[in-house]
Amino acid sequence: MAEFSPTGARLHALIGDAVLDLPFHLVERLEHALADGVTPEMTPALIGHLRLMERGDAGDGMPWDEPGLPDGRSGELARVSRNLTALSALWRLLQAAYMARRHGGAGQGLGEDMEQALILAGRELADSAGVALHSRR
Repeated sequence: MAEFSPTGARLHALIGDAVLDLPFHLVERLEHALADGVTPEMTPALIGHLRLMERGDAGDGMPWDEPGLPDGRSGELARVSRNLTALSALWRLLQAAYMARRHGGAGQGLGEDMEQALILAGRELADSAGVALHSRR
């Protein structure tokens, strides 16, 4: 797994460490799409805070703290929590895009390429959560 770099900063802000499991070409493509949108530029302070986040942070940003877990399991469960949080946000975005296209016309959605990329990102998030969840079996 690669180390986080500013190349995926916007995507990392949306889906957390799951960005590390995505192919680089997909990260670049999604980053360009996010940069072309209304997303504000990342500040050095924001990037610094993203880098400082512990891998044990759950989807709510709090450390996964459950007594009696074996070493490393807290981080794995936190990863599942982050992936599910990101997956929920992704599906909400896709549903909103679908509804906008349905009620507002073809130009009101995200576009086919972006929707396809988000579906692929969702698959990767689900796969990553499954790997983390079942890694101790």
